[in-house]
Amino acid sequence: METTIIINTDSITQDFIEGIQKLFPHKTVEITIQPADETDYILSNPVFTQVLQDRIVEYEAKKQVISLKGNELP
Repeated sequence: METTIIINTDSITQDFIEGIQKLFPHKTVEITIQPADETDYILSNPVFTQVLQDRIVEYEAKKQVISLKGNELP
């Protein structure tokens, strides 16, 4: 069994670790940690995708930089 978990490091708690232990009881597991490609995450959510598309259109129409912080997404 293979599982990919995408999680913000702020959400990693003892309960999360215990959940992994329950998912793979008495097993040796390989855990790889790397920054996630946020493009896939954004495009997996229709609201985020629409916001991105709207901003691209706005950027192309006005030819100006649009600043956006991650916490400003709807």
